[in-house]
Amino acid sequence: MRLQPWCSILLLSTGVCCSTMALAAPLVEAMPAIKVERKQNPPSPSVAEMPRDAELNGDEVEDVPIEQIRNFIEAFQVIKDNYVDTLSNNTLFENAMSGLAEHLDPYSRYLDAEHYQQLLEFTEGQMAEPQLKLHYQVEQQQWSLSKIVRDSDNYRKGLRDGQVVERLNGVNIQALDERTINNMLAGALGSALSLRVKLDENKVQTLDVLRDQKLNYDIEPYLTDERILVLRIKAFQQDTTTQVQDILKVYQQRTSNIRGVLIDIRDNPGGLLSAAVDLADLFLEQGLIVTTKGRIDPPQKFQAFSSPNPITYPIAILQNRFSASAAEVFAAALKEHQRAIVLGETSYGKGAIQKLFPLQQGALKLTVAYYYTPQGHLIEGKGIRPDEHLNMNQMFTEQQVLQQAMLAFEKTLHH
Repeated sequence: MRLQPWCSILLLSTGVCCSTMALAAPLVEAMPAIKVERKQNPPSPSVAEMPRDAELNGDEVEDVPIEQIRNFIEAFQVIKDNYVDTLSNNTLFENAMSGLAEHLDPYSRYLDAEHYQQLLEFTEGQMAEPQLKLHYQVEQQQWSLSKIVRDSDNYRKGLRDGQVVERLNGVNIQALDERTINNMLAGALGSALSLRVKLDENKVQTLDVLRDQKLNYDIEPYLTDERILVLRIKAFQQDTTTQVQDILKVYQQRTSNIRGVLIDIRDNPGGLLSAAVDLADLFLEQGLIVTTKGRIDPPQKFQAFSSPNPITYPIAILQNRFSASAAEVFAAALKEHQRAIVLGETSYGKGAIQKLFPLQQGALKLTVAYYYTPQGHLIEGKGIRPDEHLNMNQMFTEQQVLQQAMLAFEKTLHH
C-alpha cells in the first residue's frame, strides 16, 4: 500500500521522558513530510485598536482574549525594563512562543525561523546525531562532552571536551545510562538538540546543536543454525520494505527451508509511517493496519491488500521499552491480525502525530491526531504489550536476549 504524499508522516527520535526510576525512552517526533498548513485568516486588529469591551463583540473579534493579551504586553514591558540583563524584543518573543507550545505535550514545540528552515532543507526519514559524544565520569557521577572537533560549529559555540552536560532537551541526564543517552542524541537529520552545559565554574548555558551526522540504519540480516532469519530493523526508512524484500529473495535462493523470520525492532525509535505501513502490508494479506484520529481532520484508515506472491513464513517480533512510534504501528498490526508473535517488553507508547504550521517567522509543530491499532486501541501512553515477556535486564548480552527470543519462537513453530 502506498500513502498519499501528505500522509508520509515522519516519526523520529528527539529526546527522552524519564520515569521516577530514572528510566528513559525516545520521545519520538512525528510530522508530515514537507506537509505544512497555513490557514488564511483575515487580519485581526492590533491590541491598540481593540476597545476595552472588544471581547463582547463576537461579530468583530471572535475568541480573542483581549485582557490576557494586555496583561502579556504589560509583563513583557516590565521584564524588558527591569530584568538584570538587557534583552531584545526578539529574544523575549522567541521565549514566549516556545512557552506557548512547551506544556501542551512532550512533542509539540515552537521552531524559530532558523530551525524551521533547517528542518525543511533535509531529506525526510534520515536519522542523525550531532558531531559530539558524551562520556560518563564515574567519580563525579556526571556526563561530559567529548570529541568536539576544533573549528566546528559546536566549537565556535563555545563547546569543549570535558564540559559537563546537565540536561538534554530539558531532561536531567545525571542518572541515565549510555543506551538512553545515545537514544537521546539520535534524531531527524537536521533537527536541533538542546544541551544545558556548564561552560565554566560560573556559567551555565543552554545551546542548540544540530544533528548533522548521518547514522547507518541499513537492515542487518543473518540466518541462525536453526534456519531462523533474523532481521534487525533500526528505524523505518523510505527503503526499509525494499531492503526486506531483497534480503528475503537472497536467502530464499540460498536455502529453500527457512523456518521463520524474527524481526528485531529493539531500540527502534520509529521512522516513516509509510514505511511501517508498507512493511506490514508485505506480511499481511488483508485487513486494517492503522487508523489515525484527530479533532480536526477526519479519521484515516490504512489497509493491507492481497499480493500475488504472499510471504507465508512464521513471524516473530522482538521489541523492548525503547521500541516506539512507527515500530509500534508495525508490531500492533501483525500482532492483532495474529500474523506474528510479539516478544520482549511493552513498547514505549508513542502514538501522537504532529504537523508543521508555518508562521510569519518560524513554525509550530503541534500534535493533531493519535494512532489506533486495528482493534481500536490507543498506542499513545500505553504501548504494545508482548505476547510473551522476556527478561531483558540491562546486564544481559545481545546474544542472551536473542537466545530467549529464539526459544520462545521455537515453541510456536512446533505447534
